[in-house]
Amino acid sequence: MKFIGQRTIIEGFKDKIVNNTMSHAYTLTGPVGIGKKSLAHYLAKMILCTGSADSAPCGKCRSCKSFEAGSNPQFMAVRSSTQKILIKQIRELIDDIGVRPSHSRKVYVIEDADRMTVDAQNCLLKTLEEPPEYAVIFLTTAYFESLIVTVRSRVVQLKLQPYSTEELKEILEMTGIDARGKEHLLKWSMGVPGRAIDLISDSNFEKNREMVMKFVFEDELSMLDFNQYLSGKKEVFTQCMDILETVYRDILFVLYGLGEELINCDKKDKILEYAKSFNSSDILDKISKISDIRANLKRNMNYQLAVDMVTLELK
Repeated sequence: MKFIGQRTIIEGFKDKIVNNTMSHAYTLTGPVGIGKKSLAHYLAKMILCTGSADSAPCGKCRSCKSFEAGSNPQFMAVRSSTQKILIKQIRELIDDIGVRPSHSRKVYVIEDADRMTVDAQNCLLKTLEEPPEYAVIFLTTAYFESLIVTVRSRVVQLKLQPYSTEELKEILEMTGIDARGKEHLLKWSMGVPGRAIDLISDSNFEKNREMVMKFVFEDELSMLDFNQYLSGKKEVFTQCMDILETVYRDILFVLYGLGEELINCDKKDKILEYAKSFNSSDILDKISKISDIRANLKRNMNYQLAVDMVTLELK
């Protein structure tokens, strides 16, 4: 069975399985949508597989089949039923760990581990400190620093890397999404499959992006028109701010001689032309203003004032 991307982590685990040098606990970290849970489940399947010669899950043995059916007795996934993982759920995991398997190992995945309450994390600590030799625990989180220090210090952190454009295309194809003609959206996803899927599925994204492009590059969209487009639409405003930042980031890359690294690659001609009229300090100033506006909004800055600042200072 094949897992697309993350070869460094996967090949490293193959060696650890063969040489029996696995740690007792790992945390898979990376942005939301990069596939931490999918990778944790794949690694669990690798560890439990009994029919593969190269440590990749064979998909045919009893362990793999029961894993796919969600009935493998040597595997447990802990998820938040609300927005929290409670101490009761961790106690159930600990009780299960205490039962020695008849063969092989036992693997546990705590999904979105940052949702564990402090009590739940403290409850997990003793198991992390004195784990049975047959157990492997995976935690997944996009917010590693949200875990308490004592938990962070007892796990091996594995950071998922952004996927290449070709890997993203392959993942999207597997999910039934045609990415032809949408390469700029793959660039925009920053190598995160979940983000790519969301962007391709978001009918408003391209509309918002075109409005931003007209605001930056064309005179036909006045500051007043753009102001009215953003007013009273906080989600649109937030997305347009993100798009604006990538546009100015692309212009800065052109000024630095990195024109092949553009996110908005389908707008390259306009970006190249626009860059001729500015220097890097001009663009850095615009990017800094975007950061300032975001920070001020978090401090409860008046929303309409933020819209006014964007249209007046970022044209």
